[in-house]
Amino acid sequence: MGGKKRPTISQLEKRARREQAAKQQEQRAKPKMSMTAEGKLSEGSLEAIYREVSGRPYVTPFLLHSEFGIKISEAKRVLRRLEEQGLIKLVGGNRRVSIYVPVAA
Repeated sequence: MGGKKRPTISQLEKRARREQAAKQQEQRAKPKMSMTAEGKLSEGSLEAIYREVSGRPYVTPFLLHSEFGIKISEAKRVLRRLEEQGLIKLVGGNRRVSIYVPVAA
């Protein structure tokens, strides 16, 4: 008998505010990645990635994967491309994981 107690109005308002804040933070945190016709990231996406990377002490493919939602293999390609442009530098790692740092301007 009885059943589960229904939440109060203030509890519902708090829950709605938390959900809305989480949704806004998620939208703000991840810039939209766009692909070219060949399936590679566009120049605008590479610039957005570099802006995020330049403020970090180090960068790995997994960090890009988790931050931007791109595949690990694509993250490795992006990091190699940024290294070729001289924006980041390979400092360590092994066959599976490479560790990069931003080049000081």
